[in-house]
Amino acid sequence: MVSIFEKYKIYIAAIISVFAINIFSWRLPFFWDTILTSTITQHFFENGFGNFIPPPQFDAGHPPLFYIYITLVFKLFGKSLISAHLGMLPFHLLGVVAFIRLLEHFAFPLRAQWLGFLLFMIMPTALTQYSLISYDAVLLSLYLTALVAFFENRKLVFSFVLIGIVGVSLRGLFCVASLAVTIFLLNKNNLKSTFNWILLLLPAIVIISFWYGYHYKETGWLLSTNAEGWAQQRGVVNIKGLLKNGISIARCFFDVGIFVLSLISLWYLILYKKINKNIIVWLVPAVLFSVVFLPFSNPINHRYFLIVYVLMLLSVIPILMSKKIIFTIVTIGVLMFGHFLIYPQPISNGWDCSLVHIGYSLNKKYVLETMENSYHIDRSKVGAVFPVNTSLYQSDMLADTIRMLNVNGKSIDSLEYVLYATVCNDFSDEQLTQLKQWNPLFTYRSFMTEMIVYKNPKFHTP
Repeated sequence: MVSIFEKYKIYIAAIISVFAINIFSWRLPFFWDTILTSTITQHFFENGFGNFIPPPQFDAGHPPLFYIYITLVFKLFGKSLISAHLGMLPFHLLGVVAFIRLLEHFAFPLRAQWLGFLLFMIMPTALTQYSLISYDAVLLSLYLTALVAFFENRKLVFSFVLIGIVGVSLRGLFCVASLAVTIFLLNKNNLKSTFNWILLLLPAIVIISFWYGYHYKETGWLLSTNAEGWAQQRGVVNIKGLLKNGISIARCFFDVGIFVLSLISLWYLILYKKINKNIIVWLVPAVLFSVVFLPFSNPINHRYFLIVYVLMLLSVIPILMSKKIIFTIVTIGVLMFGHFLIYPQPISNGWDCSLVHIGYSLNKKYVLETMENSYHIDRSKVGAVFPVNTSLYQSDMLADTIRMLNVNGKSIDSLEYVLYATVCNDFSDEQLTQLKQWNPLFTYRSFMTEMIVYKNPKFHTP
């Protein structure tokens, strides 16, 4: 018989761990796609919510609920990185607690629950996303909470959480569809109950339909905008694009140490020879998300499958618990070292799913100051690509609004300087080859990342 203290010790550990990670993240600037969150929330904070639709150049079509939430956090606690990270704290706590509740529902013994908790906390994608101001981490927490609400027959909570899911991201619609299919498969022997649960989707669907209708009325577009930077990410791909997207999806189940979870989950599937609920909860979103992402030109990122990665643990844990301890040690080791499994250039990486980005994030400001103060370079005339080209106002919430020139898909021949960083995926192979012929003026290395200021040899110093 497990004592009450023993039962709740895992929750105490979860709370302490989440607070520690949040405090660790306080200095981390906005990074990768969370830079859009910074840009929109600062706009709302300084100019008011207006019609709740960001300016066209920032509007990617996402519902505004997460942006509104972070803006309100700024209004309550002041506009700062610490405030933004504190805004993520409730969702991180919610996600970890919901996952432990799932472990309890699946009747894992306490030792297995501790293993699941450890794997959840060290998984590179989850740990990195929770350390950023990320609505994908929020989606994970809400999705896990919705599953808990279903298993615990909490219909009101379930319906309320779904409104949050569709309100924070376009991908929330796919999450709701995934939950509907999951419930149908788990509850297929009770069609009446299934129908009642599906009805609970309606409030979220009605509310988000009103939002998209309103957004269309105000902007003239629904999912595809002509704004620079977004238009090319809303198209439909050809056969070559389908193949490329298929490879990208396969990579998502291999990179940053996730391959160990993928292999063990397949091992579980083969071993048990039937689709049980341990498999359904991750296989449904894995298949549905893949099918939905496949035909579109939007780059497929690892974090899009964050929900799948976490739910695969429900198949991983039984295998590890039934094998020798060495299997568990290797799995933990692979996940921990997943942060350092980085491809060399010109192969792209999921930088927002690995803590290696910290080396760049914490030192970008220093490199820019050195470039300007020591080498007297006008930063506004320097070429770069995302995320380096964004301003310190966007990433570090400073007053500095200077942006560098975005050379993604453009010629760099006429530029005197280009700032390269390891975390950039948008430099073309031709540009990388060209930069090797330029003169490295200044190099800064930190934690497996580097930033290099290159000078075009066409421009000679007098």
